[in-house]
Amino acid sequence: PSELTWRKAIDKVLGSSSIPLHYSEIAGRIISEGLRQNLGATPAATVNAQIARSIKHDGESSPYVRVSKGTFAMRSGITGN
Repeated sequence: PSELTWRKAIDKVLGSSSIPLHYSEIAGRIISEGLRQNLGATPAATVNAQIARSIKHDGESSPYVRVSKGTFAMRSGITGN
């Protein structure tokens, strides 16, 4: 089976979580749910970089929002948005 891209895996984990998650928790869930086999040396850093790049590059149109240092949620999951 073809594995998910990092972004799709992050979307799946954050989208199914009712609470914001720290990037290391997101990476842990991606690993434990088997969403990616090719993890690289630092999966948590990769997750953080993917989300941070999206927020920086896409701004308001990014699907992610930073709720505190290293902790993120899906923008659609934020009340009043």
